[in-house]
Parts: sequence; structure tokens; C-alpha cells
Amino acid sequence: MELPICIFDLKSGILCPRCEEKVLRGLYDDLDIKIMKLLLELEKELPKLAKTGYVKTVDSTDTVYIILKEDTLKYIDQETVYALKKKLREKLGKKIKIIEDDKNLSRFIEKLVAPARIITINKIWLPDGSEEMRVILDRMKSLETTSSIIEVVKKVKHVNLRIDFEKTGWLEKKVKVSEKKPTA
Repeated sequence: MELPICIFDLKSGILCPRCEEKVLRGLYDDLDIKIMKLLLELEKELPKLAKTGYVKTVDSTDTVYIILKEDTLKYIDQETVYALKKKLREKLGKKIKIIEDDKNLSRFIEKLVAPARIITINKIWLPDGSEEMRVILDRMKSLETTSSIIEVVKKVKHVNLRIDFEKTGWLEKKVKVSEKKPTA
């Protein structure tokens, strides 16, 4: 597995100056190092992991998001992904979601919000000069999941995200029509 921290450092528990600098700059934290160690151990049981690469891990309230390098999941079959999620869930005690990184921000967000679909993405320029991405999804997801998605995009892509949902006007009209009582 391609890892951003030296394999020797992960096995020994002592970081070289180059890897320590990555941690000090905030690129990786203790959770990232813990996950990289786990992935390195699991590579012995699941040899197909050797063809993948690690990007980042984000721990939200209910789920641990593990981001792997772009185009590396195609080398792993679904059984291996399932086994990996199961083993990580046993070790971490949380739901695991494994996602491929993508250079295209909208495709990356699509992978995060699935099964919901993106209706539109807008860039918003705020008065203080900062930027924010606004994503409109086709259906509601739980608020906890929404906050998790915002956190993952912030930590992995360094983009502020706002998530809204499409208005379902046709549903409101249908309810109003069915409420009317027929006149005889």
C-alpha cells in the first residue's frame, strides 16, 4: 500500500524528520497514523490492498471516512472491501465508509453523499472575501450525516461547504389536493 508516512516509521512508532514535519504541519494526525498502521497490518490478510494508496481519514460522530487514492479501488473486489470495512469496524467500533479521492470536487462530493444525487453546485463569494461551495441535493439526509460530509470536504479538500436540499413543491400540491373533500 502506498502510504504518505514511511512504513519503517509506522512499524517502529518513531517518525523520521520528514514524516514528523507532515504531522506538525497538520497534514496528518494521530488518527491517520493509527489507520495507516491498521491498513499495513491488514495488508497481510488482504493482499489486494497493496495496490491502493492512502490519502486521509476523518472521524465524524457516527462514521469513520477513509479516503483512498484516486482510481485505486478498481484493483479491489467487493469482497475485499467488505472484509476491510468489517475488520476496521471491529477495531474502531464505528461505521466505516471507504471513498476514493477525486481531483474533481463535484465527483468527490457525489461519492460522499451517495445515494443522494447532486442537483447543482454553486460557488458563493462571501463579503469577507472567502469562498464557499453550496451543494443542493435531491433528498434529505440526516443532519448528522450532513455535518459529517461538510467536515470531510473541509479536511480533505480544504473547501467550506454548505448543503441544501431541493424543494419538493409537487409533494405539497399533492397533499393539498388530497385534503379537499369532494362535494356531492
